[in-house]
Amino acid sequence: MDPDDRRDALIEVFVRLAHREGRKPTTSEIAQEAGVAEGTIFRVFPTKEVLENEAVQAAFCPAPVRRRVAAIDPEGSLRDRLVDFTRIMQLRFTEVFGLMSALGLSQPPNRGLHDACYEAGRHLRGHLDDGAHEAAHQPLLEAVHGLLVHDEDHLVVPAADVVHRIRLLTFSGSHPGIADGRVLTPEEIVDTVLFGVVCRRPATESGLSIAELHAQLGGDPRHLAGDREARP
Repeated sequence: MDPDDRRDALIEVFVRLAHREGRKPTTSEIAQEAGVAEGTIFRVFPTKEVLENEAVQAAFCPAPVRRRVAAIDPEGSLRDRLVDFTRIMQLRFTEVFGLMSALGLSQPPNRGLHDACYEAGRHLRGHLDDGAHEAAHQPLLEAVHGLLVHDEDHLVVPAADVVHRIRLLTFSGSHPGIADGRVLTPEEIVDTVLFGVVCRRPATESGLSIAELHAQLGGDPRHLAGDREARP
């Protein structure tokens, strides 16, 4: 196997084992999982610490997330697009939470802008950029905002604020500690942001009932009826 391919494979194994075991894997475990001799690891990485650092950089690279967001069907309903986005972000947050816990990290690494990674659509080892951590996610946010560019007329806040609120609720609602073990589903997160949780007047200012508005944005109005019937 080419050395670069071997490095990528070992990085993938490291991350997979860290998630599965909830701790840093040993080089013996990495070798066994990868199906190679332990010495093979040190032919492509000088130390285990270098392998760990490369694995962390790969796991936190936002380029693959942007690629998945960009692949969301733009013809879907507003609700369906936001549910797809939320599902991607929930998986991302869950992976990040698990890896940080396994490796004892208190915060994500600052790797720079990821420009080369964004261009390639995947993580590229060794491509370090200068720049602030916040700016590294700007291309990802732009891809998300592109999902809502034609929906401003249906929103009472800017599309960027909708995305911001969904990201915040996805973060807190996907963390077992914050959510008290009651992790929210992507559908629950999106419906909370789009429709709220309180009863409203039968008709909206647009003349549509709440059920009609729910259906227009891609929801199933039967769920609203079911919720009302279930309440005491």
